[in-house]
Amino acid sequence: MFRRGTIITTISAILIFLVLGCSSDNSHNKRDKPQIIAKINDFQLTKNEFQKKLIKELEYSNTYKTTSEAKNKFLQSIIKKELLIQEAKKMGVDKQKEFMSAIERYWEATLIKHLMETKNREILQTTSVSENEIRQKYQEIKSQKIKSNPTDIPAFNEIEKDITKELLALKKTQALNKWTKSLYEKADITIDSGFIAE
Repeated sequence: MFRRGTIITTISAILIFLVLGCSSDNSHNKRDKPQIIAKINDFQLTKNEFQKKLIKELEYSNTYKTTSEAKNKFLQSIIKKELLIQEAKKMGVDKQKEFMSAIERYWEATLIKHLMETKNREILQTTSVSENEIRQKYQEIKSQKIKSNPTDIPAFNEIEKDITKELLALKKTQALNKWTKSLYEKADITIDSGFIAE
């Protein structure tokens, strides 16, 4: 037989356990559930999505300051943009041929832009200019200056960095042209010569 005090203590312990368990589950759910900071009709803007958009905005703006006023202004611009997008969808603008063509052109241009930027970085990582190349270029500049204006010949250390940048840019351009040419040569391309002659 259990004593009355033991039963009360046991029940109290179970109740405390249940309360703590429930509050723990609730706080866990709050952490997992995204915080909605704005609702625009059926669209919900989460805090996480807002922060992502803000980070992107900061990449393009060096003068942005994260004040309450600036955050509110940015939030209002997101709301306005979302309202316009919703209205465009409601009117079926997103299904129009002109819109689809514009999106296709933008997609192609953006894709090529990112490809060229990726290739540029790749080339720059494997491209270097030797001391000998820099000095050889300096001698060429010096020779040209002697012919045109002998009194205006810069010292090597004055233009060394500019020569290095110029040679790196030249090598990068040559590498890009070579890479583009290789794509053309490796591709299976057939052209209707009759059409060109029309």
